[in-house]
Amino acid sequence: MRETLVDAGWGALVTLVLSVFPFSSLVGGAVAASRHNGGYSSGLWLGTLAGVGAMVPLLVLFVPTLFIAGLLGVGIPPSAPGYRLFLALVFAFFLAYTVGLSAVGGLVGVWASENTDWNLDPSRWL
Repeated sequence: MRETLVDAGWGALVTLVLSVFPFSSLVGGAVAASRHNGGYSSGLWLGTLAGVGAMVPLLVLFVPTLFIAGLLGVGIPPSAPGYRLFLALVFAFFLAYTVGLSAVGGLVGVWASENTDWNLDPSRWL
């Protein structure tokens, strides 16, 4: 179990570091699954865990940013009637984008570790 959480943590870390680029969650899920050397079901699970691990800090940073932008008049103001619906839609988008792409990345990571000689282990990059 500890190894699973460490691998998912590496995937979440890669997602956070690369979060300025599109589809970074796909890479994070692939890293998590390729480190684990399991089957496709474990790759899907590890990618999902990595996505959830990355989604929490991203939301902690993004939601206050939306609030401040709304107060400054750039986005939807927090006093607007649809502000809670807007936050729910932002959460749903983050869930689908970050966790969903990371789960798909987990499948890609298993495929890459079984069919190529790529080494996606980020601990060897340090």
